[in-house]
Order: sequence, then structure tokens, then C-alpha cells
Amino acid sequence: MIGQAEGDNAFTAADLGSDTASAYCARDAQRIPTEDTARTFSFSPAASLRVQQTIKDSPSITRRLGQSRVPAMLMIAECSSQVRRWATEILAHDPAVRRTQVMPGVGHHMWNGLDDNNARAAAVVTAFLRDKPAPLPNHPTRDGIPAFLRDHK
Repeated sequence: MIGQAEGDNAFTAADLGSDTASAYCARDAQRIPTEDTARTFSFSPAASLRVQQTIKDSPSITRRLGQSRVPAMLMIAECSSQVRRWATEILAHDPAVRRTQVMPGVGHHMWNGLDDNNARAAAVVTAFLRDKPAPLPNHPTRDGIPAFLRDHK
């Protein structure tokens, strides 16, 4: 285990930048907010390793989600660095998911301050919470999961 300062010093701006970049669409590469400065970045290697290990050691919650009755919405970022199969597994097994919204033009950081991304994400959440029509198509549906994964959309 190493301390916070030592961990900060062990990672270069390139390391930090690539981590940040994976949360945005490639077309936004020149517009990614700076997160690799002492003022805007904090990294704990111990915490990061602990989260990774917890994910590996934890059983899937997919089956338990199947018992959920709380209405839910699944948001999928177009350029997310997360594995699409994780999101679609939730959709496939959680009957409480009432709406799925693929957010075009955003990466894993949906509220990223670029263009109107914050407003669009807020509109999707607000419409769901108010039980209003979705501003985007309900996509993918449970039946559409294979095509969604196959088409890489």
C-alpha cells in the first residue's frame, strides 16, 4: 500500500489523461475538461484496487434485481467505457426497468459540461421521475438487446 501523495506522484499526466479520456467520446478529445492537475485530480491507488477487487469478488446483483418492484430507468452512454453487456444484463433481468435511454454524444461522464449534455441528461431523468414521455426513444428494449449488442450502437 502506498500513500496518496506517493500515488499521485507515480502517475503521469498521460496516465491521468487517458483515464479521463475514456469517459468521453473520441470526437471530444480536444474539449475534455482538465482533470489531471493537482487542483482537479485526486487518485487513491488503494481505493481503486479495493473497488476493482470488490467487483471481482461480489456476486452479480442481476438475479436480485429481478425481484425489484421499484420503477427504474437505465441510461447508457453512447461512448461509455463500460461494457455494454453489463447494462443489457440489467435490462434483461430487471422487470422494474421501465425505460432505457441511450444518450448520444456522451461518454461515461454523462454530466460533463460539454454542449447541452447536462441539460439532455437532466431532461431524461426529469421526464422519467415525472412519468412523462421520454425525450429519446426507449432503446434498446429487452427484445432488442441482441441487435443492440451486435450493431455496437
